[in-house]
Amino acid sequence: MVTSADVMARWTEIQNDDERILFVVGGPGSGKSRIIRELSDNDGWKYIEAKELIDEALIEIRPEDRPQQASDCIYKCLKACQSQVVLIDSIDVLFAPILNIDPIALLRDLSKKYPIVVGWRGRFDGTHLHLEHNNNPEYFTFEVNNKNHVIVID
Repeated sequence: MVTSADVMARWTEIQNDDERILFVVGGPGSGKSRIIRELSDNDGWKYIEAKELIDEALIEIRPEDRPQQASDCIYKCLKACQSQVVLIDSIDVLFAPILNIDPIALLRDLSKKYPIVVGWRGRFDGTHLHLEHNNNPEYFTFEVNNKNHVIVID
């Protein structure tokens, strides 16, 4: 069973990479959110729900302008956190088609400035992360560049 100590150990391994992002992956009820919340007990680590990163005003912006506005909005939110590591849970909200953003590119870009740990509802097959959303286990899939940036909750 994976613990918050295991996640911390993996974080220590990757924290100096160009992309400072760690995906904590598991299915519904696997304990990934619990572990991420436990990590917020570390000094300088802050837990937030992904929906807190999105300003409702984005919906009123023209769809073609949303990617840049969403990126700016999320950067401002992370800056306001003033934390060493941001723990982001319930990430599926960033995949809402209405936002018109590429969440993975955004997360990778964000991780270069703000180290992040992401709770990822789904599975990892060794090369690809699969996001589960609305009972669709393959809602979104992307190839992982470095498998050390993924830790799977049993």
